[in-house]
Amino acid sequence: MIRITLVLCLLGAGPAEAADRPSRDSIGVMREGVNAYMGARFDDAVQFLSEAISMNPGWKTAAGFRAICLWTTGDLEGARADAKIASRMRPNSAESYTARGFAYFVLRDLDAASDDFVAAARRGRNYAPAYFGMGSVMSSRERLRDALTNLDIAVKLEPNSAAIRIVRGTVYEKTREFRRAVKDYGRVVKLAPEFQWARYYRGRAYRELKEYPKAIIDLSAFLKHNPDFEKALYFRSNAYFLSGNYTSAVDDLSHLVALNPKHGLAYANRGVARHELGDKTGALTDLEKAKGLLPDKAKKIQAQIESFRSEPLEAEESQGAGLAERAPVPPRPVVRPQDIPIQPLPDELPEDKPRFSVQREEPKKKKKGSPPAKFPGEVTPDSEDEEGGDFMFIQ
Repeated sequence: MIRITLVLCLLGAGPAEAADRPSRDSIGVMREGVNAYMGARFDDAVQFLSEAISMNPGWKTAAGFRAICLWTTGDLEGARADAKIASRMRPNSAESYTARGFAYFVLRDLDAASDDFVAAARRGRNYAPAYFGMGSVMSSRERLRDALTNLDIAVKLEPNSAAIRIVRGTVYEKTREFRRAVKDYGRVVKLAPEFQWARYYRGRAYRELKEYPKAIIDLSAFLKHNPDFEKALYFRSNAYFLSGNYTSAVDDLSHLVALNPKHGLAYANRGVARHELGDKTGALTDLEKAKGLLPDKAKKIQAQIESFRSEPLEAEESQGAGLAERAPVPPRPVVRPQDIPIQPLPDELPEDKPRFSVQREEPKKKKKGSPPAKFPGEVTPDSEDEEGGDFMFIQ
């Protein structure tokens, strides 16, 4: 499952537990886990953090970090259990406030998370995770410009953090700044080449930019490792169709309906693609199926059906028979995809949503966001300086 995550660059002072102060060795193991998380090696991150906690049972700071890692890997029950433990700590450093902020984030107490990330920034003005955490909170609240302001600061402070770039990339997608999203995802591909989800997200962004050959390359690379991921199949079929490769589009959509027989848009798209290949019977069959599965789009699909039926009948290829002889017919009109066929999935499935993302929204007038972690008299990094701007990630 796809989960956007947080990473921290642990600076300076050690964890702030009230008693049984963790050993230097256990702190080192915890930080190995954090580094693994930053490198998009989430299973390794959980393993390191679990080892650190076993070395120091009840360690709340490590529990806060493991909570966000477990949430990233989809273990919501384990994440919440760790978050409840971490929420009981009394932090006194940028690191421990950040860990508790992540715990509150997992528990969906965004006000408390915000307060902790601000407190972390007060104790460490250059502590990137504080701005990263605040950017995540702002993103969850659908305050996208404020999210980007904080994430820009985090990127400037930690330019090689794949996790921060990933979160910022997903926010760029929501603001429909796809070129910036592509650059961020491209950076993640370089930083974490084994993290295949970056290829999926970059492919999706390329599709929005109408750069279909690049979208196909990325989505194909992702599907090599995740052959049954429905959204990737859907987006690649769109890219194939829009680049004129109708046969490959039909192949992807056939795979998709085999996985999900109730995917109405897949039937609608396959119907149009089959029509382009001259398979009128197959096209009409698929569109009729789509109409039954998509009652809210039935009128538009019916109009497409009637358009196809009004065309002169063409002999079609039967199994093992080849093309039948037929009288010449006028060329078929080229059917371009309308909003019924080629279109994004209506909504992201809950299990596929990046954890630090927001619902899609219409672009708003840009305004300079004020970083919530900025305090009177402080000078923050220039958010317009993107350090070459290109990274992002998601699993």
